Amino acid sequence: MYLKVSGSNIIYPYSVQQLKMENKNISFPTNVSDSLLETFSVYKVELKDSGYDDDYTKDVLEVTPTLSGSVYVQTYQISDADETTLNTRKEIKWSEIRESRDVLLSDSDWTQFQDSPITGSKLTEWQTYRQSLRDITTQENPYNITWPTKPE
Repeated sequence: MYLKVSGSNIIYPYSVQQLKMENKNISFPTNVSDSLLETFSVYKVELKDSGYDDDYTKDVLEVTPTLSGSVYVQTYQISDADETTLNTRKEIKWSEIRESRDVLLSDSDWTQFQDSPITGSKLTEWQTYRQSLRDITTQENPYNITWPTKPE
C-alpha cells in the first residue's frame, strides 16, 4: 500500500499502477524500488492492525496515514457504533450462529434415527446436546456464545 504526496495533499490509497498510468512516457522496471518511488513522492505505508477488528461495538475507519519519523503508518479513527449498526451486526452474527448450529444438528441427525446404534445414556447425551444446540439462540450475546460439547 502506498501514498503520494502532491504539494500539501496526500493521495491515499495510491498504487504503483497509478504511478505508471500518470507517467506513461517513463519506462519503469518490473520491480520498482522504494527509492525510485520516493523520487515521484510516492511512499510505502506501513500496515498496522487497528486493534479493534473483533470488537463489534466499534466503528473502525481508515484515515490518511501519518508520518512517524521517516515512515508513513496506517492510521484509524475509532468510534462507538450507533445502536442501529450494533443491532444489524448482531442480526448478521445470529444468522451465522444459526447456520453453524444447523450444520451441527444436521451432522448429528443420524443419532436420532430408529436404526441408530446409539441407545441408553449415550442416546440421552446426544438428545441433550441437540437440544442445547437448538437453545443456542437464547444466549444473550452472539459474540460470546458457549457451544455445547459434542458427545463422544
